[in-house]
Amino acid sequence: MITLDQLSQLGIGTSRVGSLGSRLSPESFSDFLKVASSHHLNLIDTSNYYGSGDAERLIRKGMKASGAPFFVVTKAGLPCVHAPGWLSPLNQLAKKVKQKTGSKKNYTAAYLIDSLQKSNRRLGVDAADGFLLHEPVWTDLADADSWDGLQKIRQQGLARYTGVSTSDYRVVEEGIRSGQVQFVQTSACWTGTESDEIIKLCQANHVPVLANQVLRPYKSLQSKFELKADEIRRLEGLADISLAQLLIAAVLVDKNINVALFGTSDLAHLEHNMGALHYTKPLAKHLPIINKLLA
Repeated sequence: MITLDQLSQLGIGTSRVGSLGSRLSPESFSDFLKVASSHHLNLIDTSNYYGSGDAERLIRKGMKASGAPFFVVTKAGLPCVHAPGWLSPLNQLAKKVKQKTGSKKNYTAAYLIDSLQKSNRRLGVDAADGFLLHEPVWTDLADADSWDGLQKIRQQGLARYTGVSTSDYRVVEEGIRSGQVQFVQTSACWTGTESDEIIKLCQANHVPVLANQVLRPYKSLQSKFELKADEIRRLEGLADISLAQLLIAAVLVDKNINVALFGTSDLAHLEHNMGALHYTKPLAKHLPIINKLLA
């Protein structure tokens, strides 16, 4: 079994691979996992919310076909419809109706346990490797027994590790204090500072951080990067670096996080993005210069 301290620096996000309009076939996703594993990537991030469970079903099929070991993180708490796989298209439409009608998030212990049991069945496992509360803010947890729920989840053997996926500092702080948060996922990118305090808090408490939305600045920096690309690529060790690779490598180096997550349904993009790891070491000394070039 893969432990938290054995996680790869990169992880695959699956928010789109099981969704209507962008879903991958089991065969295509199996190829994804084979390529990822060949590059020593061992983390898959998912949720019962992604494709209303279809992402989890796809992961089960892909892992079985590829035979590669992965640490799978799933989540619960956002409005979600649970129905059999053969009803999945209706499942996803019903989820959209729930979103539009303002259905509330749910982080009660009973709901979390029930949701994870369903996720584990879709994933084909007795216990998830990791389970996170999905995007709670402080007010969502005010009257919920969420921390008790996470404790019961581990006690019942439904997940090996528990934590939160949030950008709310108070949620992370209280979760760590409760003893029920072993790892945290939060939004973080090289050019942003909104997650810095959460990252510092986690590092002070030796809690691993998984960063999502690491490519968020791509569009805003694209034109600047194109103008300065030749100068950046002339820096030692950065020949041929792309903007996507720069953003992934920079968040690992500059924020000192444990894992950078990115999602894609394109095998070529997967291989390209994994190449970011080739640039982490040389990038460290060049970031101040690149900051000025892209300012």
